[in-house]
Amino acid sequence: MKGTARIISGLVVLGIFLCDAGSQSAYSQDPTLPGPFPVTREEYDFGDTAFTPPGFPGPVEIRGSVHYPTNWTGAPLPLIVFLHGRHGVCFQGTTSGPFEWPCTPPSQPIPSYKGYDYISQILASNGYIVVSISANGINAVDNSTSDFGALARAQLMQQHLNLWATFNSVGGAPFGTKFVGKINMQRIGTMGHSRGGEGVVRHFVLNQSLGSPFGIKAVFALAPVDFSRFVINNVPLAVLLPYCDGDVRDLQGVHFYDDARYTVPGDAAATHTILVLGANHNFYNTIWTPGGFPAGTSDDWLGFIPLGSTDPHCGTGAGNGRLTDAQERATALVYLSAFLRVYVGGETQFLPLLTGAASPPASAGTSDLFVSYHAPDIPQLRKDVNRLLDATNLTTSTLGGAVSGSGLSPYVVCGGPLPQPPQCLPAQSTARQPHTVPSLFSAATGLSQLMTGWSAATATLVHDIPVGQRNVSGFEALRFRAGVNFDDVRNVAGMAQDFTVTLTDGAAATASVRVSNSSRSLFYPPGAISSVPKIFLNMVRIPLSSFVGINLTDVRSITFKFDQKPQGALMVTDLAFASVPLAASLPPAVFDICLQDDSSGAVLQFNSSTGDYVFCCGNSVTVSGRGTVSRQGNIYSLQQGPNETDRRLTVRLDQGVGRGTATLQSPPGRTICTITDRNTKNNTCVCASGN
Repeated sequence: MKGTARIISGLVVLGIFLCDAGSQSAYSQDPTLPGPFPVTREEYDFGDTAFTPPGFPGPVEIRGSVHYPTNWTGAPLPLIVFLHGRHGVCFQGTTSGPFEWPCTPPSQPIPSYKGYDYISQILASNGYIVVSISANGINAVDNSTSDFGALARAQLMQQHLNLWATFNSVGGAPFGTKFVGKINMQRIGTMGHSRGGEGVVRHFVLNQSLGSPFGIKAVFALAPVDFSRFVINNVPLAVLLPYCDGDVRDLQGVHFYDDARYTVPGDAAATHTILVLGANHNFYNTIWTPGGFPAGTSDDWLGFIPLGSTDPHCGTGAGNGRLTDAQERATALVYLSAFLRVYVGGETQFLPLLTGAASPPASAGTSDLFVSYHAPDIPQLRKDVNRLLDATNLTTSTLGGAVSGSGLSPYVVCGGPLPQPPQCLPAQSTARQPHTVPSLFSAATGLSQLMTGWSAATATLVHDIPVGQRNVSGFEALRFRAGVNFDDVRNVAGMAQDFTVTLTDGAAATASVRVSNSSRSLFYPPGAISSVPKIFLNMVRIPLSSFVGINLTDVRSITFKFDQKPQGALMVTDLAFASVPLAASLPPAVFDICLQDDSSGAVLQFNSSTGDYVFCCGNSVTVSGRGTVSRQGNIYSLQQGPNETDRRLTVRLDQGVGRGTATLQSPPGRTICTITDRNTKNNTCVCASGN
């Protein structure tokens, strides 16, 4: 195939990292900050009819927007691929249409693939190659296919990855040899929006069926559909769900999270959801946002929901909870960037954002978002107390301990397979019940959950912990998912719920924590029009360090005491002790800077963002760790990390002139390795023989 390329811009993004601890800490907690690398944006275009997915009724374009670190000379970089969803295909002037492909002149294609450039820019400046691909040809005819184009989108993604494998190995038009050896095709992350969300999940399945030629390390679904209920495991998965979505208004994409939880025993991957109050469907893509493009833009909530403007939360009246387009995109920039940089790039400093241990940074634009985290099915990382899969779990937990409820009514499991009621709230629309909403092409059931309530502040739910399971001292937190039942009059509209969680040990000592002290997840779901309010189960995370004065090696019971409000009603599921994976279980960090001694060949490689380093000396000694990195202009400095008391590391690199020095002492005062590098451009970054 022949292709064309255009360099759109060569933007220099300069991250200035000062030596004070506050600056370093801020960077480690905010994934939206520009990185140290200049970024170039280009496009490639092989034409409107370059590819026909097998079995698909029409041709599709091969076109993409590429962001990458300019003049990269370090180790091969991870590759990120974005896929937009179903939107208008063609436009003329300020008018969108028709739905045809290719567009008949003077109509032109709507460039939906450019709508995520704001994320691509930041990721590329931090050491990633990011490709956002166009799928207008699929959008034009996908409703005529049996799966609404999910397989075709997966095939299109695989075709682009095949193309990038060629760019990486031998090169080719339109880039020549620019990307040869620059890409790690075994470290790939994907993001899909709307129907693209189902597309990236379907692509993971397709790539597996082909023998996994590409290493998909993370999958992110943004406001996705889930028509066919594809389930993926053993890969980190995140689903972002905008509460005021006027397009995928039932938030059916939460099934990707719900369905994956217990499908594969020993699943080594974590799963996440991010519920964003006040966000709609379209504003995550700048091309779909009014003011971002001349045609085909809309506020989907106002455009698709009758009387949507009058909703107290999602509408436009005084005191509403709507986010601006800038605020909305800020939430994606934080959580999509954090997710990809953790699971594809190994930048573990962002894990607390994804596990709920850290609040959103100010750059997120809102604090009204709620993160859920399902830990890997590894004994050291998760102990499931009660999965609440069916009615048997009302009396016997997943661990095998006794379960008892007192003063609770109803006390039933709803959702899940028959004979359980498929809908927890039969009088409410399915759009208000995302966890149990039926799927278009699948008969799969929804989330099983405890539906209960209390009418006196003496009600309790007790889980006894059986012998052999009582040592929970190695876990970080007690976690469960819960949501306030807006359909039950015992909940006062607009008021959050609360209750006490008590742990009891073998000596009958107790420690109690109010849910509200650790979590805001028991909020009353806002809205009143159409698909809102919604029953949505968000994670409640209570650090075990909050339970003071008991023996965590001998916990005998967990008691929910509904003593904080005189009455109320909740949905509950997924009660577990859990921890966050250690850094060792994540992919290795990217080393984007290398120093090599002019004579001995000793090599130091480090990540200019995270401080991860490997010092490969010429005397068969290799030392690795995570140091403290700073930058002033072209000068990089690296020192040992705050916990590395057994060594002293001093590194200085002037990228402006390509010179650097490094010294490693271990223990401090005993030099074991030095580097003098007078020309970094000649480095091979390969350890000397014997290392």
